[in-house]
Amino acid sequence: MIGRQLCRRLLWSLAFALLSAFVAAPAAQASSDPFTAPNPGSGSTFIEGNWQFHLGDDPSWSNPSLDDSGWEQISADTVWGAQTHPGYSGFAWYRKQIHVTGRPGRIAVLIPPVEDAYELFWNGQKVGEVGKLPPHAWWWRNGRGVIFPLGMAPLDGVLALRVWQSPNSFFESGISGGLSATPSIGSPQVLTQRTSLNQTRREDVMLPRFILSGALFITGIIALLLFLRERREFLYLWLAAFLIATGLVCIEGLNGVHFGLTDFETTVFKVVVVALQDLSLWLLMLTLFGLQKEKRWRRWTIALTAIYLIAMLTNIFINRFWEYAGRGLQWGDAITNLLLCVLPIYLLFIVVFALWRRPAKALLPIALAATIYGAYNILYTLSGLTDRFTHFALSDRLNPTIPLGPYIFGGPAILNALLFLVLLFTVARHQARERRRQVHIESEIQSAHEIQHVLIPEEGPTIPGFSIASVYRPAAEVGGDFYQVIPMLDSRGEPGALIVLGDVSGKGLKAAMTVSLIVGTLRTLADFTDDPVEILRGLNQRLLGRTQGGFATCVAIRMEATGRAVLANAGHLSPFCGGREIVLPGSLPLGIAADVDYESVTLDLEPNESLILFTDGVLEARNPKGELFGFARLQSLMDEQPSVQQVVDSACNFGQDDDITVLSVKRVADSEFETGRLDLIAQIAG
Repeated sequence: MIGRQLCRRLLWSLAFALLSAFVAAPAAQASSDPFTAPNPGSGSTFIEGNWQFHLGDDPSWSNPSLDDSGWEQISADTVWGAQTHPGYSGFAWYRKQIHVTGRPGRIAVLIPPVEDAYELFWNGQKVGEVGKLPPHAWWWRNGRGVIFPLGMAPLDGVLALRVWQSPNSFFESGISGGLSATPSIGSPQVLTQRTSLNQTRREDVMLPRFILSGALFITGIIALLLFLRERREFLYLWLAAFLIATGLVCIEGLNGVHFGLTDFETTVFKVVVVALQDLSLWLLMLTLFGLQKEKRWRRWTIALTAIYLIAMLTNIFINRFWEYAGRGLQWGDAITNLLLCVLPIYLLFIVVFALWRRPAKALLPIALAATIYGAYNILYTLSGLTDRFTHFALSDRLNPTIPLGPYIFGGPAILNALLFLVLLFTVARHQARERRRQVHIESEIQSAHEIQHVLIPEEGPTIPGFSIASVYRPAAEVGGDFYQVIPMLDSRGEPGALIVLGDVSGKGLKAAMTVSLIVGTLRTLADFTDDPVEILRGLNQRLLGRTQGGFATCVAIRMEATGRAVLANAGHLSPFCGGREIVLPGSLPLGIAADVDYESVTLDLEPNESLILFTDGVLEARNPKGELFGFARLQSLMDEQPSVQQVVDSACNFGQDDDITVLSVKRVADSEFETGRLDLIAQIAG
């Protein structure tokens, strides 16, 4: 009996002890999978095991006495989207019971990159944060590991992470959120060195991309300097923009490099740089294939560029408020991103049409490279849709990597390098061809200049009884102004001259060729008549249908030894005599209509009186403010009885914008007239 009672008491005591132990246990089991390790001293160790995990947000979840045994457990070495919660965005908590035993020493924890922002708690106390949680959230695009001190060993407590993942964008697969690698615990110095070493290794592996980016950027700067030297060569500008943008894209794509930019700043940087890359490549291809001069291609390019820029700015605006992205903003993000992905197909249209219209062998390499480059980028970008909705990870399959020793070469980097080399070769070849063409044109211009120099000599013939001075200042190598002084004898056998001065519409070689036609015709007509009206009629008939929509203004004067001057005008500016403008009958310029009647005006020059003729380059001189020289300044100048050189200098100093020609005829005293009379007669007879 006593034995039975003793056994019963022992059983009840054991049961009571077990019940007491259960009741006396902490009401909140901190973690069902605690981490226990000795103090690593001057080393570090990974925090092994699963973490307690819970979606949602409650500030009390940082409390170390919280019972989290009912939470789910997930691994810390990959994001929650790859485990049990694909596509989830918002708040979530991680918790881990930590026991560090052993000798005293400072202990820190290394938290690897977390998507997207988080706060870290140790035993309920906040010890740090990365980014900013809502409201007014901001976060990093490419984060790096951060070290937080926990205190002195031995340690016993709960490590808690309050994590916030931003809403998934249109091209994100949903395989994201939270911890992406296992945290470590140990000596702060060792953890710091390990973080720096890992960063250095990642940057070393990406060294080829750094080199490629630097080469692209430097070459782009050189192209920009070439454009600044030759402002008309827009090919250099488009090449510079594309190379610089591509270099920046290569740098932005280095995920192992953190530039201190928030997610929004990184998004703006990437969107703007990619837009610059796409648009400059369009313009570059249009210029190389010679399509930029066609109106329909210019209209299409302007329209698509406007759509592209509107989509880009809208996308930036949406991302500015991405923290609050609901269904509306997400649809806006989807539409703008889809436009930004589809519009680059325009590059393929440019290349295909250019080759179909003009299959130039010299442009086949750049056409092939641009086609591969454009098609790959479009497919690679759109592959994000496959990642998002099927989780097939097609983008990874479209981005093969080629290891070469310690370095890794990806698909985009290889295509960028290929396009870079082909572009340089094509542009260099194109510019060499353009340079040869330019040299040929310059040679033709020089020949035209020499011919024009013969047609319009610097020194005219000597006409007894008159002092003739002229200055011809073309705006370029060749000009459209002309004048001729042809010695003649009047009806009484006295020496005189036929003087013709005019201006051809337009500039350059076209105007110079028209000048040659006019001077040749004038010389022929002068063999048969010295009547200014007949001279103008003959010039008008010869120019009809030969000016390609242009015309020529002209004034013709027959000077006689007596000082009598007969003037006829074809739409030219009226001469000045004695500081006043001579009124001439109005008439059409040469080469416009066949049935034009020209009228003559007679004027008598007194001894020492001058007649000044000039072209519209004087009146149309323009200063840096855009003001014209004009009639008022010309009249003030003529009041001072200037020389032809003074008139030309005044116009040029004001700002020459067109060819300038000024000619003056001054009647001299009779004694000077008799001195050269016989010489002129002999000259004409010869």
